[in-house]
Amino acid sequence: MPKHLVSMARLLLAIVAMLVTLGLASAGRSEQALMWTEKEDGGLTMLSYGPLDPAQSPLFVLSCFSGMNIVVLDVHKEIPDAKPGDPITIELSSAKAQSPLKGEVGQNEKTGKTFGEASDINVKPVLELLRDPGPLTIKMGGASATMSEQGRAESVSKFVENCKLE
Repeated sequence: MPKHLVSMARLLLAIVAMLVTLGLASAGRSEQALMWTEKEDGGLTMLSYGPLDPAQSPLFVLSCFSGMNIVVLDVHKEIPDAKPGDPITIELSSAKAQSPLKGEVGQNEKTGKTFGEASDINVKPVLELLRDPGPLTIKMGGASATMSEQGRAESVSKFVENCKLE
């Protein structure tokens, strides 16, 4: 093989390797994957869907306060044109069912972003819906998001095991 063709082949390989490296580096900077997790700490059990980075707020948090028999749902998604204290319906739905929850708009003190919160909810219909196969959709006013099925069944199972309600 002539020397100039070997040099061109090496240059081409170097360019391809650089483009692959740049592509992988930019993929690492994209949004973190969202995951279902369950955490238990004393009398508080939390089921969440969000990034694993604790510095970032999860999209969905279902909190069970076992000692007080209270379950709270927080949905950290900016709600267009909403003000703190406004009433809001949080609609959680699967392909098979829907569970509307009455709540109110809250505001993150650090970021100023609004979010939805439903306090002292009946958790059984929510858990039934969370057990449905396929993705889930959550809507609040003009905001909506889709939550993956991957890992949900196991996290919901752990949540049910640790959430002690009378």
